[in-house]
Amino acid sequence: MGKGFDLDQISPAEEYSTVLIFATGSGISPIRSLIESGFSANKRPDVRLYYGARNLQRMAYQDQFKNWESTGVKIVPVLSQPDDNWTGECGYVQAAFARAKKIYSPQATGAVLCGQKQMAEEVTSLLVADGVSCEKILKNF
Repeated sequence: MGKGFDLDQISPAEEYSTVLIFATGSGISPIRSLIESGFSANKRPDVRLYYGARNLQRMAYQDQFKNWESTGVKIVPVLSQPDDNWTGECGYVQAAFARAKKIYSPQATGAVLCGQKQMAEEVTSLLVADGVSCEKILKNF
């Protein structure tokens, strides 16, 4: 069981306008709790969830995506083994983020990571290279 996320590290919302959330596989469950408990996403102009799964059949909580987006969370689904009809992001969340990047103010950016260790390590490296403080990268392990 994880230790949870110390959201005080990326609060108040006015000072941390960007929150990047990364989840893979079953790591979406703690992220769901984070989103649905409310962490002031609607007070931040840039909140993105990069959510990776093998395919749509393994992507949990799709029925909640519209609700999450209505609270201010932009959903970026990423499939590592999509079918031929998939037109969204392909590969792994860290690669999808590396393609998009768009960190406008590293000092005002926080991140929440939950899932595969390799993803967490690679995303952390990308964020730190862009100037995001390690203390603002929250992990549940």
